Amino acid sequence: MIVIDISENVLHVDIIEELGQYDWEHARWTEGKLIAASPFREDNRPSFFVNLQTGVWSDSGAVDVSKTKGNFVWLLALLKGWSYSMTADWLEEKYGFPDLEQLKIKPAIQTLEKSTEIIALSGFECLKPSEYLEKRGLTKSVQQRYGVGGDSKKAVMPWRTKDGKVANVKYRRADKKEFWYENEATSLNELVFGLDVAKRERSATVAVCEAEIDAMSWCLLDADVVGIAVGSSVMSEQQMELIKRLNVTKIILGGDNDEKGALLNKQAKHAFGGLFRLEYAEYAPFKDANEKLLNISN
Repeated sequence: MIVIDISENVLHVDIIEELGQYDWEHARWTEGKLIAASPFREDNRPSFFVNLQTGVWSDSGAVDVSKTKGNFVWLLALLKGWSYSMTADWLEEKYGFPDLEQLKIKPAIQTLEKSTEIIALSGFECLKPSEYLEKRGLTKSVQQRYGVGGDSKKAVMPWRTKDGKVANVKYRRADKKEFWYENEATSLNELVFGLDVAKRERSATVAVCEAEIDAMSWCLLDADVVGIAVGSSVMSEQQMELIKRLNVTKIILGGDNDEKGALLNKQAKHAFGGLFRLEYAEYAPFKDANEKLLNISN
């Protein structure tokens, strides 16, 4: 346990439990420290550590100033893709002991935290179909529905606002698993891939996935489902609120068939249970929606 002071509330946080929710590469746990490869960049020689007594952390090889060092709240915020204030509130809810007279029940749908101004990116209106995505089982018509495409070297997958404005773009090399994004663009934790498709097509059912390719695969697995993606195994508060505002009746918990996917499904069940009908995706014996698509198509 570590002691954290948030808004004059003293919290006893189980740091081992919280850090244990994530996969740490080249991890070495000691009585007072976690040493591992940085979770924020390519790092073959572990240069990241967390003090297990205080929660203070440091990444000696970081280039991004915001990911160089900080307290435990900031570390969790970065790992979850949440803002600092969202993470602090979450820790207070989990570890705090509120005054019952002041306790207020949060509404099912909350006011969205004000995001950074979204700058619409141009040049992604008429993308050519990607041969790489076709090899992954995604037809030209599905690519057109989601407004994705690419060329011989890469797949191009724009993330759009609910109104269809391109706010960020994920690129994926065709020859190996390597990704990159637009530099000056909206953070993915403020967006949901495929949200515009679900809104435009007024689908009654959506499948919440981690990755874009899995989300698009759902349209071919079930014609009545639109797949959406949050980009990781942890949804941000912003993403949850965007999904809650969809005019759907059923949500399929479509995380991958592994530990990280189970974490996403657990979070989605907690966030959307009682608001929508929920159903677990059935991928076994396959890993995810795309692998299932490729196997049943052959």
